[in-house]
Amino acid sequence: MDFEQDYIMRLVKDLVRFLMQLITGKPRFRYETDIEQPSACGDDYTRIIAMADAGRINEAENLLYENLDCDNEDYLLMGLSFYSHINDYDDDFLRESDYSRAEVRDGIESFIKEYGITGLEAFYSSALRLM
Repeated sequence: MDFEQDYIMRLVKDLVRFLMQLITGKPRFRYETDIEQPSACGDDYTRIIAMADAGRINEAENLLYENLDCDNEDYLLMGLSFYSHINDYDDDFLRESDYSRAEVRDGIESFIKEYGITGLEAFYSSALRLM
């Protein structure tokens, strides 16, 4: 992985961590499904992660948006966890899946705008200059 891609990957990770902490108040958060009390979000999360892990990232992202519920904070956390998960893929896997590191960043930006969260462009504006 070259320096620029590594830098973008770290910026995305920091952005997601910042948003998760802002929303939950917890220093570390990872979306997890509850087996004992299944929810629509948990089912969606399991499905989109399985699709993404199978290299069908674009389809998984489409499903994320099809079921978007802007009144549900849990869905916001699930979406951020999805982007964090795909950000952890290596560049070869992303390329083979017809996805890019820039699409991860753009996906997060687009997703949080659906929830009215804006103004975070400065957080990663230096990465935009690298691309």
